[in-house]
Amino acid sequence: SVVINWEREVNRFAPSLTTYTHQGAARLRNSEFKQKTSQVDVVLTSYAVLRTDAEVMLSVPWYGVVLDEAQNIKNPAAKVTQTARKLTASFRFALTGTPVENRLVELWSIMNFLNPGYLGPQDSFRRNFSLPIERFGDTDKADRLRKLVGPFILRRVKTDPAVIQDLPDKIETKEYCTLTEEQATLYEATVRDTMAQIADSDGIQRRGLVLTLLMQLKQICNHPVQYLHQVSPELAAETLTGRSGKLMRLVEMVDEVVSENNRALIFTQFAEMGKLLSTYLPTTLGQNVLFLHGG
Repeated sequence: SVVINWEREVNRFAPSLTTYTHQGAARLRNSEFKQKTSQVDVVLTSYAVLRTDAEVMLSVPWYGVVLDEAQNIKNPAAKVTQTARKLTASFRFALTGTPVENRLVELWSIMNFLNPGYLGPQDSFRRNFSLPIERFGDTDKADRLRKLVGPFILRRVKTDPAVIQDLPDKIETKEYCTLTEEQATLYEATVRDTMAQIADSDGIQRRGLVLTLLMQLKQICNHPVQYLHQVSPELAAETLTGRSGKLMRLVEMVDEVVSENNRALIFTQFAEMGKLLSTYLPTTLGQNVLFLHGG
């Protein structure tokens, strides 16, 4: 989907450029690929294809390489990272909203793609920066690292009016939903039973019970049928109505949005809850609802 989006972006902002999307089972191979790339301005592809077609990708001398979602090369040992690093190019760009997700070595990996060797070998970077900063909170080392990478980073902040002028202010409101009697009963019983098990356990088993309890309580707050794992396409709307304070409030909010001819995105942590909403909301609102999930 990112590749397709970039194709649209090129057509919109640089319609004079010719593009070739190197993706799918019918994509060009070997000499055909080389011939095609010599005839177009931009080649668009994915990290998965870069990994599988490494040989032909590395055989082409590129004018420039731009990595979108560059956190995909955060693991220095991964094949896709090593392939990206070997690409021949006059210049390189890396675009990412999350340069560091877990450890500083991810930043090193991206910087090593951009400017090979600039932050030194991985072992010395770990010794000089990662360990002192991550383990001991060394602020001097953190400042030094920030100064080293700063000149190579162009950061776009959404709150900067000079960068983005067409975005309205973000408004956040919290909605507090009362549990129905059924939800409250399930909630109380689940807490009571699990707390008794937690009292008789320790170590990793205890931690596992706590995490399971938190997940179960979230499910109960969503809807009893999710906690009871009764979600199915055949579930009638009337069997869901009135049993969840959260669902009732959500329907009210979405109904308001729809009545004003606006659109809404609804996020849920659980695919099962998404399935429930995708069958319940169209029936309740009389509107088409799309459901996008990892499958």
